[in-house]
Amino acid sequence: MKRASYIQDLIKQGENQYQDFKFVINDSKKIARSLVAFANTDGGRLLVGIKDNGNITGVKTEEEFHMV
Repeated sequence: MKRASYIQDLIKQGENQYQDFKFVINDSKKIARSLVAFANTDGGRLLVGIKDNGNITGVKTEEEFHMV
């Protein structure tokens, strides 16, 4: 389970200038702002389906899945 442990390691690092958690994707403009901010700096990761406290919730709706 390399992927699962990799994701857990990322979550343990928490949010920082290179990493952001999004619980839901219901506002494409907010997502775009996060991605543009990463693109304008040194890059980063956007983890979708993760609460700010690090709990994994997953992507719930088909619309969210397609927005990712």
